[in-house]
Amino acid sequence: MYRNWTRLGLLCAIALAFGCHGQATPPVAVNTEIVGTPNHGKFAQVYAVAENGSSFIYVKPAGSSSAQRLSTRKQSWEMDPVLSPSGKMIAYSVSDNPDAKSEVWVSQIDGNNAHRVSAPEQDALMPAFCPDSRTLLYVISRFNGHYSPIARPRKHDFDVMKIMVDATGPVAGATPVELTQQHFFDMRSLSVSSDGQHFLISTSGYPIGDLIEGFDINNPAQIKFIYQPHVPSEPQTGAAFGGAAYIHDGMDIVFTAASEPLAGGNFDYNVYQMSAVTGGEIKLLAQHSGVIDTLDVGPGNSIFVTAGGTRYTLNTQTKALNPI
Repeated sequence: MYRNWTRLGLLCAIALAFGCHGQATPPVAVNTEIVGTPNHGKFAQVYAVAENGSSFIYVKPAGSSSAQRLSTRKQSWEMDPVLSPSGKMIAYSVSDNPDAKSEVWVSQIDGNNAHRVSAPEQDALMPAFCPDSRTLLYVISRFNGHYSPIARPRKHDFDVMKIMVDATGPVAGATPVELTQQHFFDMRSLSVSSDGQHFLISTSGYPIGDLIEGFDINNPAQIKFIYQPHVPSEPQTGAAFGGAAYIHDGMDIVFTAASEPLAGGNFDYNVYQMSAVTGGEIKLLAQHSGVIDTLDVGPGNSIFVTAGGTRYTLNTQTKALNPI
């Protein structure tokens, strides 16, 4: 999954559109559902809702018609909720406000035994579970500011961390391990392959621009691949991506990419698929008018996106985004 670092409300990213892309870390998953582990044919859902200057995570258990708050915090910015494949844990980021330093926390699905898993000094966000539900990857930012006097301050210098987690509390002796030492300028998404062997990021590099990069978890010092897929009517300034995620057991990648709008105005973001082996075989999965805020892959290779506070499921047969 992924989120725009504007994090200032439900529609800020949409209003700023491509102008915000140039200043973004991952797009915000506000008022969206993240589909988790199947339970007797149904799915638990976790999502964040912005309300009264805060953002809180809600959990809707499988088969339930109502959702409950995950925590009892009275004012905070809870974001990036992900459900473990086991269905027993939720990982998320929490901070005082959208621009403040954030931490990654883990709790049981009912909110009990909530505990921080990122290191105290880290500005941490964007957790992603590995298939074993014991290994958690997350992103850190080493710098929160701006490189230009005309740019809005934001997070930079990203890298990916790994730590062992447990639903009952901190794992004895577990400390975060730095997988990458790339100091990525920007980071829009983090995805783990279904076999737990690889992770995928959507990032930016100077001077080449937006990139989709893959790594082996057991050998992260060496980049496995770097792709910059080109799509029809992409911006004249070059390829511009949103999030990217593994699909089909890591053999393919789904991603969102900007194109020139059909009716003028800001850029549109469409959903595409490409081979994770070659970086080619690009095909359009769905068209969308405007920014796509989040993209994630659920059980059975189901694809979900969020745009303008509405959650959609992608029908690959009709190439349509259907509200859910």
